[in-house]
Amino acid sequence: MGELLTQLRKDNMQAMKEKDNLKKGVLSLVISAIALAEKETKEVLSLEDELTYVQKELKQTRETLAETPSERSDLMEETKKKIEILESYLPQQLSEEEIKQAIEEIIAEHNLPLEKKSQGIIMKEMMAKYKGQTDGKTVNKVLGTIL
Repeated sequence: MGELLTQLRKDNMQAMKEKDNLKKGVLSLVISAIALAEKETKEVLSLEDELTYVQKELKQTRETLAETPSERSDLMEETKKKIEILESYLPQQLSEEEIKQAIEEIIAEHNLPLEKKSQGIIMKEMMAKYKGQTDGKTVNKVLGTIL
């Protein structure tokens, strides 16, 4: 069992004891996804691979927040709490400035032209190098200001 999965299960037990249904619900989704992946691959996932499941859930939760009607402040608050819970399991996220510097380093390293066709190489490299520390949407946004 992976390091993160162990922590998630421990925290889930604690949430059950504290009758924190919101946290229990969020953690259960991530635990199920990671456990299923381990079962399918028949091996323990690396921390980086485990984090991709946290990020996937975070992305879906952010999308849910974006689609929640503004008059449903109760749902919005609940969704924001879910986002906080998920973010607490991720490493410190890169700032847009740090992402910009990293992209510039990749461009220099590979001697890439500043044009759209370089985008694929840069995205691939960024997502591999900074797995768990950023998401594709943010990298793409920063990349748009450079290319």
